Amino acid sequence: MLVDRFFRRSRRPRMLLAAGAAVALTAAGCGGGDSAGGGSDAGLPATVKVIAISETTGFAGPAGKASENGQKVALEEINSTNFLGDSKMEIEFKDTGSQPAQGVALLNQAIQSKASVVLGSILSTVVAAEAPLAERSRIPMLYLSSSGEFAEGTKYVWAATPPADQYFHWETEYLRDKNAKNVAIIYNSDVSSTQKWADSVWPPLAQEAGLNIVAKEASPTSATDASGVVSKVVAKNPDAVVVLASGTANNAIVLALRRANFKGIIAGSIGMAGAINPLKEQGYGVFWPTNFSNLVETPEAKNFVGLYQKMFNNELPNNYAAAAYDEVWFLARALKQADSVDREAINNALQEVGAAGFDGALGKITYKDNVSQAPGLLIEWRDDKEVPVQGYGG
Repeated sequence: MLVDRFFRRSRRPRMLLAAGAAVALTAAGCGGGDSAGGGSDAGLPATVKVIAISETTGFAGPAGKASENGQKVALEEINSTNFLGDSKMEIEFKDTGSQPAQGVALLNQAIQSKASVVLGSILSTVVAAEAPLAERSRIPMLYLSSSGEFAEGTKYVWAATPPADQYFHWETEYLRDKNAKNVAIIYNSDVSSTQKWADSVWPPLAQEAGLNIVAKEASPTSATDASGVVSKVVAKNPDAVVVLASGTANNAIVLALRRANFKGIIAGSIGMAGAINPLKEQGYGVFWPTNFSNLVETPEAKNFVGLYQKMFNNELPNNYAAAAYDEVWFLARALKQADSVDREAINNALQEVGAAGFDGALGKITYKDNVSQAPGLLIEWRDDKEVPVQGYGG
């Protein structure tokens, strides 16, 4: 296990938490009175029970399931190595079904149960509903959506996945270098992050790279047949089509482009990870900017990949699993430093650990204004693997 020097010297270890989506932490067998709705400040309890709220079904299901797997890897590693000393963690998983109302209901249940900390969902529309409630309730919430906006200007809300916005420049530079001139965008208009990318993130980057956006078409996440939207885009004869979609919505669009015999470049966003896998060779050649590749050779990434493959029958993890794994370790470090399940103590420890940074599966991770920062790279789906594109990040 890779543990930085600071935490080798810190106070006796105790408890942990898992991530991947929303997760509420409650103390079991903990003495003392409640403080800020989170339990005792007299050390960590022997058992910390966790409620993990994730999108394991619905159109965000592939991402949520990968995140849940990343949580399980971190849980096993932290408990088996006694990183938190005598304390152990148990997780009860809850599913939002990719529905904001269900996410809020589950978060409310966690708050009413006097949870000490919550790890919020991965789907931006769910996080958008959860974040204000967490902030009002003054409960630390770490979420896994790749949009950092929900943590901006808050005290208790944390974006544990580095914002995807900061990686799109690798994509526009790659298209420029491949001599693409005219580009079309297909995006999900019913997901806040993809809408933002299509409206205010991608266009200025395209202009900077000398790319012309010749078409921009919206496709809802519920669409299983994207042929109508694709036909409008292909009619503009673009050199490349950029798909800014969430979860399985990517599959429908990429498949429609293949069936339309589109011969240009297909680019995507972080939402491609996991979702495109079932397409096999029909997805080969699609590339996108992200924060992780399971072929990266850093000690931390190799350690995570090895543990993941051991637990999941040699399956390779994607960026969602890696971010969830690092999120668990971020919280575990904070809990160890706080030595408390008090909400304010945990939030203060998150500030300290985030500012100091640590090495994780995503690389060197720090937090700026409650938003995770980590190196990014460009990857291509090829031979059933996410292969780094040399010269573009990493």
